[in-house]
Amino acid sequence: MHAPLLPKPVLFHPLKHHLGYIREFVRQGATATEAALRTALQTIGRSQLDFYTGPLLPEQLAAEVLGQLQEQQVLAPAAYRQYLQQAATDYRLLTLSDGSTWVLRWGLEEERHVHLHPARYATHTTRLKANALKTAVAVAVYQQQHPEQPVNLALINQLRREWLGLSPVKGFDGAEEGGAAGLLKLIRPFQHI
Repeated sequence: MHAPLLPKPVLFHPLKHHLGYIREFVRQGATATEAALRTALQTIGRSQLDFYTGPLLPEQLAAEVLGQLQEQQVLAPAAYRQYLQQAATDYRLLTLSDGSTWVLRWGLEEERHVHLHPARYATHTTRLKANALKTAVAVAVYQQQHPEQPVNLALINQLRREWLGLSPVKGFDGAEEGGAAGLLKLIRPFQHI
């Protein structure tokens, strides 16, 4: 279980932002240890996030962004920082070949100053709560490991409690935040692997 090696200086968290990557993560999760899965899922965080569902692989996203930055001669750290600061918001938006829009920010990791995020409410992007995403991925991985086990409220709550340290959901009505009905809908795309 690993993140793709994206070219420097790109910083991108595909487990938090990329459907295609998560499908591969679920496939690999079938043989991963529970501890490794818990650690990886905790990197998703706890807030809302924007999630890319389009056709481009993380490597393709990085290549297109780098190409546009090179074309504008703003890829070097100093030029990139100035490019971001010229916007009143300290971020920029780029549109890629599939019509998706990406937010560019300053990356805080060494040698990875081009930090990518899917743009909010853009083409091929949906907004999710991090705990719902973590739960859906945990359930999908568990299903890979235990295909005979049906997904039900008890299983969802067991994984939320044991793998994620989250409180249980109350039922399948979907009315509550992260309700089980909503989680089941969220799990489906990860199961088409």
